[in-house]
Amino acid sequence: MAQRWEQSMPGSNGSPPESPAQGNTWREAGQRRLPWWLAVVLVVLVPLLIIAGCTLSGNGNDGPADSGPANSRPAAGTPTETRAPMGFVSAAGRGLVLDGKPTRLKAVNFSNLYHRNLKAAELPRSQHHSETDFVRAKELGFNSIRFAFKGDWYTESPDIFLTWLDQNVAWARQHEMRLILDLHTPIGGFWLDPTSDQVSFDIWSNPDLQQQNAEMWRVIATRYKDEPAIAAYDLLNEPVTMDATGQQWQELARKLVATVRSVDQNHLLVIGGVYGVNGHYGAAGIDQHFLVDDKNVVYDFHFYEPIKYTHQYASWVEGPIQDGGRYPDPDVILQTGARVLLTGSRISTPSLPLGTSDWAPYDSGLVTISDPTAVAATPLATAQGGMRGTAGFDSITVTEYSPDGTELRKIVNDQLSKDGTLDWYQWSYGGDPAAPVDFKRDTAGYRDDGSISIGNAPDAAAIHGWSNHSHLFKVTPGNQYRIQGFMRGQGLAPSAGAAPRIGLQLDVYAQSPGAAGNGFLQRDKSYLAHEMAKHVKFGVDNNVPMSVMEFGTVRQAFEIEGKGGDQWVTDLLSLLEENNLSFAYWEYHGTQMGLYLTGTGPPGLPNTALQAALRRELP
Repeated sequence: MAQRWEQSMPGSNGSPPESPAQGNTWREAGQRRLPWWLAVVLVVLVPLLIIAGCTLSGNGNDGPADSGPANSRPAAGTPTETRAPMGFVSAAGRGLVLDGKPTRLKAVNFSNLYHRNLKAAELPRSQHHSETDFVRAKELGFNSIRFAFKGDWYTESPDIFLTWLDQNVAWARQHEMRLILDLHTPIGGFWLDPTSDQVSFDIWSNPDLQQQNAEMWRVIATRYKDEPAIAAYDLLNEPVTMDATGQQWQELARKLVATVRSVDQNHLLVIGGVYGVNGHYGAAGIDQHFLVDDKNVVYDFHFYEPIKYTHQYASWVEGPIQDGGRYPDPDVILQTGARVLLTGSRISTPSLPLGTSDWAPYDSGLVTISDPTAVAATPLATAQGGMRGTAGFDSITVTEYSPDGTELRKIVNDQLSKDGTLDWYQWSYGGDPAAPVDFKRDTAGYRDDGSISIGNAPDAAAIHGWSNHSHLFKVTPGNQYRIQGFMRGQGLAPSAGAAPRIGLQLDVYAQSPGAAGNGFLQRDKSYLAHEMAKHVKFGVDNNVPMSVMEFGTVRQAFEIEGKGGDQWVTDLLSLLEENNLSFAYWEYHGTQMGLYLTGTGPPGLPNTALQAALRRELP
């Protein structure tokens, strides 16, 4: 039915204006005039309805309205970008996003007593944590929990293990926290504590064990593929391989990624680098990080620098349990580049005589370091010039004196006990790399149970020695220095020609132009930043996100006055934010590094200094 809009304008036809009852009207052709009050209502409503209709219909086409410029939409037949469902954390460039907005995972590690031979059947009764601890973690400023588990728990009882996981996922969801599921020790592998009698590397040589780990991840990923309360899967904690390159972990990592992705496209994956090769921690000389064929990955490294500080007194570390100093400490310097040796400033003891001799003291006397470019020095035990027989070294000390001979400090006082020898490493320089030489950590020494030795090194062109990284120290030109120690000889003789030179010495170094801090940095935030940058470079070069899923320091760093644990934590959190790194503090409940320090029962005995630092620094 045709409709028209009539409006009588005052005086439009030369007649007097109509009365209100005869004003604006909405009428159908051929019908009588509507009441004036209904006309007024329609005058107001109809335009609004027309506008609303235009808005809903968009451009008037049969399809949906445009959400942006026409050229921003894919052409017909063009595949659109795959995107994780809303609510899942995912990788985007060098960072992470949640619901399209930048985010960082700020987690604390729940170790779940993985190291205490806990069985799967005990998990429901474990007192490591309860629902209350999800609340506590959130109140401290964390938004996530890195949740450790053992592969053996799955093999012992899949039902109990998965039910236990379900309960913790529910607690996380209830309190708006997220879990990072962390395979802390795999099926067929344990290397986290080198002192343990349970050390095993079978996973690297047994394809069946690798398949069992992959199948476990397939079950977990299938179960939780649609669960946004889980932030990520950390596929294997701190891999230490049995090969020399770490290739074993690269191959297994790609297998695990493919297995998870066969059932779960939603979740972020955490891929750690190579933490050790040849069955030992340490990855010097190899590329620690590597890429996998997946875009939704964060590449991880753990950060405990300087290790001597963060792990002082730790029971699980190979070597002596000893004091690791304070933080920051301007008197402790750490190498950042190639050392520039000042041969003219070397300080040496007299050489060990040929033949056989018992333990005896050797002393360089006080020697002034006069070169103004000298910045650092370190003690060595060396043999050069070709020798037969064995030379032993023990009880090494280094002392600093003022120019007038006043003793200032005892810089090194290393008695080289049985445990202490583990901090020393052997090296050879020059000559034939294949030439024989015997380096030994002996179980007897001068008045104790340890010493180090060099034996049967016939290559006259080579220098062989022992060093200890932790004994590098800062020098002051103009001051005097002295190295002392005990040595003994067993059947020493020249291998050819002149007598060998065997003794203790201080090598002195100049700055290294171009290196951070000109080759040496003090133990402070600048050194932490330098060490962190070595890892972050991988993320920058490959435009991928990175994380630090473990960092922390021992309780003594907070309990002993002047140790500076709170400052170390403050500096680390600052660097993590500056580098846009997600993280997880180690750990929530543990006797040596925990936010709660009780050894048995539920979390108790709070580390108040650590918790105060976290509350202050976590935004």
